[in-house]
Amino acid sequence: MHPHQFTIATFNLFNYLAPPGAYYDFENIYSASQWQDKQQWTHDQIKQTDADIIGFQEVFSPSQLQQQLNALGYPYFAVVDKPHIEDEYIYSEPVVGIASRFPLLSVEAVANDPLAAKELGFSYSRAPLHALVEVPNLGKLDVVVVHFKSQRPKALSEANEYLMDVERWRSTMQRGLEARFLSAFLTRRKNVYGYPQLLMGDFNRDIHSAEFSGFTHNDEKTSSETGLTHSALLATEPCAFIATHYYGAKGSVLDYIMLSDEFDCHSASCLYEVSEYSVLDSHLVNPIYAIDRMASDHGIVTVTVKERG
Repeated sequence: MHPHQFTIATFNLFNYLAPPGAYYDFENIYSASQWQDKQQWTHDQIKQTDADIIGFQEVFSPSQLQQQLNALGYPYFAVVDKPHIEDEYIYSEPVVGIASRFPLLSVEAVANDPLAAKELGFSYSRAPLHALVEVPNLGKLDVVVVHFKSQRPKALSEANEYLMDVERWRSTMQRGLEARFLSAFLTRRKNVYGYPQLLMGDFNRDIHSAEFSGFTHNDEKTSSETGLTHSALLATEPCAFIATHYYGAKGSVLDYIMLSDEFDCHSASCLYEVSEYSVLDSHLVNPIYAIDRMASDHGIVTVTVKERG
């Protein structure tokens, strides 16, 4: 009997919005053929990953995405928020979502400590999604899907050319607070329930950036504050860090799947180990216009975990 395994993916869809909706500006409306191509490209990537659990970012049209996923064999799908709509058809603030072949026992937006959030004037730029998933053999798995604040400067109410650095720092502060509140949420869940944990999504910065210090190890012998580790570091076969986004010719790793000690083969708590880590990135590094013209601007991170023998 083969050990049980399952696959996880995080997928930034890049402006997944059915016409006649416009993303951010009234000029950004897909034609019927563009939308058909985008849906086909999305379909092909999901099929290629063959993932059992998928976290999505940049979802503007959840009902259309759910239809696609149903056809691909994903009976469970959820979002926890709605995109912002102006003037009836201009959309902003896309949401995150989750699809699963396994039952979603509960799905909700990640809750903050209300007093701390009030004192800090804090709210998430995009509500993270928390799902409790029933995975065969493993049991209950805490899954969180995120899309942290972008690197775009967080503008002040009045433009001031001398305060651009302040606006950039506000953006960093926002990401940092999002990461810290999320870290507190995950730590509390672990202490109260003890379920294995999975955090995935578009972090919008490298994991080693200062704002994500709670998610990284200070050295090889100490655990991160959350007990989560970048899945590429957990792979049983060494693997390179593969860029998931390009700005011009410069590649960055912005998309992550973070796993708890139950997926760390060096941990006494290990139940599953990372047998494969990969990034679907041909549309970024070697695009074919006829196929990839409506592709995402992010690579798709895919991780397979196998039950420890």
